[in-house]
Amino acid sequence: MTERRQSPMALKAGGRASSLYAAEGFDDANGQAELAASYITQLREQAATVLGSTVAATLVPVEYNGDFNWSWTDGINVNQLTYNYISGAVTPSETQADTVQIAGQGTLALMYQQLINGIAWQFSAADNAVQQTAMTNSQTQATSVVTAYIGVYGAPTAAQMTAAQAINPYITQPIDYIVLYAAGIQWAGIAKGLPGLSLTTMQGAANLRMLLQYAPPSAQPVIQAIVAYLNALGGAVRLFDMQSLGNYTLQQIKNNLTPNTTNGGISLFNPPSAGPALGYSSNMTTSAILQDLNNVSQKATLSFTAQKTQSSSYNVAFQGSAGLSFGGALLNISAGTSFKGDVAAQQGSGSSMTITMVYPGVTIIPFFPTGYQGTAVPTTGWFYEPILNQAWSNLQAGSAAAESGFTFVNAIPGGITLGADGLAYIKALVVSGYPTITVDFAQGEYASFSSWLSTHTSVSVSLFGFIPLGGSSVDTYTASASQSSSGTGFSLTLTPPAAGSQGQTIPVANQTVPVLAAQTFPLGVSQA
Repeated sequence: MTERRQSPMALKAGGRASSLYAAEGFDDANGQAELAASYITQLREQAATVLGSTVAATLVPVEYNGDFNWSWTDGINVNQLTYNYISGAVTPSETQADTVQIAGQGTLALMYQQLINGIAWQFSAADNAVQQTAMTNSQTQATSVVTAYIGVYGAPTAAQMTAAQAINPYITQPIDYIVLYAAGIQWAGIAKGLPGLSLTTMQGAANLRMLLQYAPPSAQPVIQAIVAYLNALGGAVRLFDMQSLGNYTLQQIKNNLTPNTTNGGISLFNPPSAGPALGYSSNMTTSAILQDLNNVSQKATLSFTAQKTQSSSYNVAFQGSAGLSFGGALLNISAGTSFKGDVAAQQGSGSSMTITMVYPGVTIIPFFPTGYQGTAVPTTGWFYEPILNQAWSNLQAGSAAAESGFTFVNAIPGGITLGADGLAYIKALVVSGYPTITVDFAQGEYASFSSWLSTHTSVSVSLFGFIPLGGSSVDTYTASASQSSSGTGFSLTLTPPAAGSQGQTIPVANQTVPVLAAQTFPLGVSQA
């Protein structure tokens, strides 16, 4: 599991509530972890009521991980600020049950690469016996192929073997090079980067020389020897083809984990990347995202009560939940350099209050790493779940029961956990506009509070003192108070401005929104 560093940088990697307190300049407070857990659980539940039961069943709460840059692309390149979020590895929270944490930029790919490097293609016990017998029965014919090739072209050089292994690491012996690379790729005219002809195809050809149409005339004795060799292998060629394709696929994925402009690598902007990055994308356009974010009727409402128990201490209860004791700031505000403190602790606030937060424009944005495409020329993409699924299944089965295919050679590397409670990736994020916050002070003194508020009408807001509301998309909230019609108590409303309404134009690529929940998918689990 990715280690969390106790620094502001770790906050973008799913830091604990205590880390957030420290980064915001507040002391650790009693009950903060429990309160944070309840808050993000409520966000998930309220988002679920908006999106419907089918989506709701797949949503999980997300530890606070900063706000999200919703404008993920300029139409060609991917926003690096968005990329930093969606490329993080997802793992179960270390402190909050049924919750996930998202690690820093690129951590999913780093852990995925560890897994891929720990995998090999292996025969089952039964298939291994069959292929060993076939190799023994075809040894004479294999020697004839190598002898014929060397007699015409000389032994394969180290450079030639390296070139062949870059396509298929299974090519380790001269017989493999001659049949799979020289004949199956070069003489067959297969495009660079694609797997060569299968042994089954070559074995079944009525005239192998015609199939290998790019072979020079001098290759005729070698082709004749290959025919005899394939016949000697018999039905075992199917097994060798499985092994060859498996190793080819594994090697292509390893190659594509170093992104370039032809294998699915992408360019980043805001700021520009130095070179291609591993691909991520969405099938939702930024215009569609913005349209959904502006749909104010698609809103999630979260509320909780707070009762002062002693100075700077509260009993906080979310809807349908038991109360939690909290010794920190309930709703921290700051007005430039002139004031910073808990609005619920100011003169005239009283001892009992209800806080309602309305998140407009609830939107679900899908994301996915670029999937491996083995039929492309050249192959593209880096993420291929079937390899991980099979490798983990075979590891669990044990060597005696494992099927032919991919497996972890020794164990899952790096202490990584696979399966339902293990490493996952972000499938979608549920986001919204910034919330309008209403605080109803049941026994508050309107006149006293209004006098204080008159000098603090534009404020920055931080929920529970450690969850900032706004960021680069929101300059300041506008605060206003109104007395209740009954004459007892009053309400405080904190309204987020539209981007640019405070005299500051926020570039679209820098605009952020809060994250309410996520859909994730664990590696090693087959998708239905």
